[in-house]
Amino acid sequence: WISVVTVTIMALSLTSVSVLGLLGALSNEAMTRLQERIDVSVFLKPGLAEKDLVEAQKLAEAIPGVKNVEVTSADKALAEFQAKHKDNPLIAQALTELGANPLGASLTVRAISEKEYPDILKALQGEAFKDIIQEAHFDDYRQVIQNLSQLSDRLTFAAECASGFFLLIALLVVFNTIRMNIYTHREEIGIMRLVGGSNWFIRAPFLVESILYAFLGTLLTMGIFFVMLALLQPYVSGFFGDSRFNLVYYFTDRMWWFFGAQFVAASLLSILASTI
Repeated sequence: WISVVTVTIMALSLTSVSVLGLLGALSNEAMTRLQERIDVSVFLKPGLAEKDLVEAQKLAEAIPGVKNVEVTSADKALAEFQAKHKDNPLIAQALTELGANPLGASLTVRAISEKEYPDILKALQGEAFKDIIQEAHFDDYRQVIQNLSQLSDRLTFAAECASGFFLLIALLVVFNTIRMNIYTHREEIGIMRLVGGSNWFIRAPFLVESILYAFLGTLLTMGIFFVMLALLQPYVSGFFGDSRFNLVYYFTDRMWWFFGAQFVAASLLSILASTI
């Protein structure tokens, strides 16, 4: 029963560490999704010829840190504007009275990472674009990313504290379990001493026992963790709006190093407790 308690405490400790990895995976995916939606909207002056649009696109693509550039023509911009305000008769009437397209073409510039945007915006405000650009601004997802990053850091810190607390408990429980086992087998140990048993011969079974605790604890953690992932997946799909990110597949692909590292860490802790 002491061994059962030891394995359970070990599994709880490793589960808290696994939850830390889960939080990291979720925050990274959320950051990636938001970064995909950040862009610089560049509104070009009305009346530009097609060759000017192509030239503007090439100039934007040549800026360091730019991932891709999409061009929206003036006609497409007008069609999108009309579709967006189709229920507003005043806007439709105003466009009819104008008799011409008041909108210009635009560029949507996306960077390799969010850190590149200030430099890209600075380049777009330079001399090369002065005669063709009317206005350029960020779609303001930056604050959302900042807030998410701060929340992720706080959750990670809380999970690290919980993991450290559980691992300390696991260390003490393994220590106490091995100590109890040594006390229980004190007569056998005394006989082994009398017949010439070496220190290694006597200690090795207890070290192997501590590694078995780590191994069984890791197996139990895997079972608990994958059940948890299966239960969480519908909520994750609902949060991200699709099923592109699957937690079960994500951790299955990384299972050997993810749980292997936990087993090694738990074994080292158990061996430390046993050695003491």
